[in-house]
Amino acid sequence: MKNMNTEKEPHTNPDDAAPQERAAGAEEEKAASEAKPEEAKTEAEGTDAASASAAEKEDGPAAELAPKKKKKPSFFRSEKFKHGSTATVFTAGFIAVVILLNVIVGILGERFPSMNLDMTKSGSNSLSADALKIVQGVKTPVDITICASKQDCQSSMVTGGGDYAEVSRLFEEAAERNSKITLSYEDLDKDPTFAQQYKSDNLTAGDVIVHTGKRYRVLTSTDLFTSQTDNNTYATTYYSNVDASLASALNYVTSEVVPVAAFDTGHSEKMDPAGYKKILSGASFETKDFNLLTDQIPDGTRLLVLGCPASDYTDAELEKIEKYLTDASKAYDRTVLVSYSAGEGNLSKLDAYLAEWGLSAEGDKAIVESDGSKYVSNGLNFFAEVQSTPDLGGGSASYQYLLTPSACPVSIKSEGLSGKTTYALVKSSETAALIKTGENAPSSDKAAQTVVALSQSSVKNGDTTYHANMILSGSAMLFSSQITGTSAFSNGAYLTTLSKYATGTSQTATDVVTTQRQLYAPDITISENGIRWLGFGVFTILFPLAVAVAGIVVYRRRRTL
Repeated sequence: MKNMNTEKEPHTNPDDAAPQERAAGAEEEKAASEAKPEEAKTEAEGTDAASASAAEKEDGPAAELAPKKKKKPSFFRSEKFKHGSTATVFTAGFIAVVILLNVIVGILGERFPSMNLDMTKSGSNSLSADALKIVQGVKTPVDITICASKQDCQSSMVTGGGDYAEVSRLFEEAAERNSKITLSYEDLDKDPTFAQQYKSDNLTAGDVIVHTGKRYRVLTSTDLFTSQTDNNTYATTYYSNVDASLASALNYVTSEVVPVAAFDTGHSEKMDPAGYKKILSGASFETKDFNLLTDQIPDGTRLLVLGCPASDYTDAELEKIEKYLTDASKAYDRTVLVSYSAGEGNLSKLDAYLAEWGLSAEGDKAIVESDGSKYVSNGLNFFAEVQSTPDLGGGSASYQYLLTPSACPVSIKSEGLSGKTTYALVKSSETAALIKTGENAPSSDKAAQTVVALSQSSVKNGDTTYHANMILSGSAMLFSSQITGTSAFSNGAYLTTLSKYATGTSQTATDVVTTQRQLYAPDITISENGIRWLGFGVFTILFPLAVAVAGIVVYRRRRTL
């Protein structure tokens, strides 16, 4: 029998253990709850530290990557301005300003023509430098009247023909530049009594009267405009002389001294005087025609022109010339200018009289230039060289292209002339030769030939000595209007200087060299190939491509708005 007092193996009852476990858990929870404030405090401190660290990092590279706050766009870039009613108002205002500016500029352009830019190739919309100098130099009142209405002039509806819009434009500019010049328009149809003041001038529509208290000059449509027809193509080219005609008229009506240039018309003269007369008018000369055989030499004549006469002179005519040159009662210089030409001459009495002055022309010979760089077309149309002695008073003027076609040589005699001094004024180059009439080839001998010569004597009037001059030109074509009116040649400038020297009027007025300006000259010249390239390359390819590129750019930019 077992012992009842023997110890038994211990065993655990769940129900008995639960209170103990619950007590232990409660103690653990209590301890945990006491630890939580500390942990929360630690976590808060960690969070604060992290925030501080993040704040410090904002100033570093990470801050640069952070998105920035969008700025409010300016008013001019806003959608309201671009697409709203404000844009419409702004556009309308801009257009109104442009229109107003255009009106103002138009009014100022009419009031002050010099403001307008001259974009023409020939410069026909403005005064030339020479004309402007004369306009600005006018010191006495000048009245200019255009015989047409202003509206007809500006629309070129004047019956006289020509571009009268240019006439109106240039004369208005002259009036603007100098307050001494006044411009008016007079319609002869509306006021026919106006023409009665100028009965002897037979005024017609388009005439221009330039008037001062001293004298007046009437400019006709043929003075203002000329034309030339090509003999090969029959094409007619029109030219404007408005600029030069205005300048010469102002020169004439304001000059204190107006010398007379008299042209003999009684010997079937072969020289074309029109070009030379224009030059003389521009130099303030008054030109007159007369017959030496039947008329007296006009009073005040300082230049007597015998333009390549075809018939000889009588003894009575030569006596008139001699008396004119030696008259001591005339207190001014005076000159007889005689022109010959190759193949002309054989005027025995005139030749004998010229010989008394030490001059002679060999009309049976012609000067031929052999250097191709010194002639135009052929050797008979050669450029001559102006000599430096005597000094004609032309200053620094250059006469590089003085064309002297169909010239015969002039011989000079320097001994036994009884008080006369001779000079070679113009010579050919040393590469020129002579050819006789009827021969096919020039001489092999080459030398400089005299083309224009001067013989000078003195005439005393009281205590003052004046010059009496005899000028002999071997070229009548030197004076041709087709040459003197072309700016490429220096004939006009040289003849102006020579004429003023010959008459002692070098200092009395400003020189006006008459140079024609082509009317309706094309401002743009282009070859046939250029036209094809312009039509196909520019208008067919380049312009459409440019429009397409512009459209793409605008489309892409608008997508980003």
